[in-house]
Amino acid sequence: MEMSKHNDVLPAFEQIEQAIASEPVLALPKDKGQFRVEVDASNYGTGAVLSQEQEDKWHLVAFMSKTLSEAKQNYKIYNKELLAIVKALKLWRHYLLDAKEQFEIWTDHENLKYFREPQKLNARQARWYLMLQEYDFLLRHISGKTNTKADILSRLIKPNTSNDNRGVEMFKEKIFEILADETLLEKIRKCERRETRVLEEMKKEPEKVWENKGIIYRQGRIYVPDNQEVKDFILHDHHNFPDARHPGTYQMLESVKRTFWWPTIKMDIRQYVRGCNMCQKNKTIRRPDHIPLNPLPIPDKPWEEISIDMIGPLPKSKEKDAIIVIVDRFSKMIHLVPTTTSLTSTDLVKIYKEEVWRYHGIPKRIISDRGPQFASKFMESLCDALGIEQNLSTAYHPQMDGQTEQMN
Repeated sequence: MEMSKHNDVLPAFEQIEQAIASEPVLALPKDKGQFRVEVDASNYGTGAVLSQEQEDKWHLVAFMSKTLSEAKQNYKIYNKELLAIVKALKLWRHYLLDAKEQFEIWTDHENLKYFREPQKLNARQARWYLMLQEYDFLLRHISGKTNTKADILSRLIKPNTSNDNRGVEMFKEKIFEILADETLLEKIRKCERRETRVLEEMKKEPEKVWENKGIIYRQGRIYVPDNQEVKDFILHDHHNFPDARHPGTYQMLESVKRTFWWPTIKMDIRQYVRGCNMCQKNKTIRRPDHIPLNPLPIPDKPWEEISIDMIGPLPKSKEKDAIIVIVDRFSKMIHLVPTTTSLTSTDLVKIYKEEVWRYHGIPKRIISDRGPQFASKFMESLCDALGIEQNLSTAYHPQMDGQTEQMN
């Protein structure tokens, strides 16, 4: 139209023209001033806007528009919206991580308000949740009508639909009926069908389960009857046949499922592989080698080596509620000393002095468990000073101190 005839709308038209032709002026972020992140996600991308309050006005700082990969396009809308937040915070981490004030995240997906509440998370959501814990922010829900800037940025990506054939049925399932060995097919035909589940499925879902020439198919695969001879024939053919090369459980499962199916197929294949002698002989052992257990050497003379342990708590008798058991490893002679469960390292030294050293001299080696009175720094220093070798049993392996354990 001729603008000269409409002078009253000319200023408005020029204003629109100038707005379209010019880019918004982005403000430089400052130390002071609250940040705000507006996010949104579409089927093919994510968008976000970073703003900051400066001099009582909100100024645009940065924009983000990212394409979703083919795998991420399959995310549920909740995960897409959460992904938009994660991408925005990663991109502007240097602004938001050390922000002086708590920043806000605006989203039009209301369910995200509850993401901090206890819930069952998958592995991906758990990783995102841990990453978001680094930031100090407040999540606010806004209506989709007011979230226009982020919404536009999430839709800037033009999807490539040239190969978008998901959901299109190219072939009917019955085309993929695979002809197995005729001997096997004849065995399957002769089997009496007793599975009520098969018959029910054939009635309810004839497009899923059907019969052709005496063979029942389920989604294009032969439905094997509940006959062990037939199953063994199939499993042997897919595992022991020279071309099969003894596959593992998962590889064999994929191979068998291309042609056959029955309810317990996974369990039967696992048991078959575990029962294969050749597989077990050639299987790589991935557990660490166990160090062989060797008995302690026999001492040369009595009271050269002793083992010690404490029994308790026991019913109190004359203020004693435990017993110290000291055994000579050469002669098997035993000293039983009443004591208390509150025995300290100092008390233990007194028992050594009065019950062992006084009669038999200082031993060369003391074997005990890792009780606090036996494994203390004091006992370690004392044994070093007297030239006694102190052997503490391995954790959760009391057999090393078997002499006193047997007595207990």
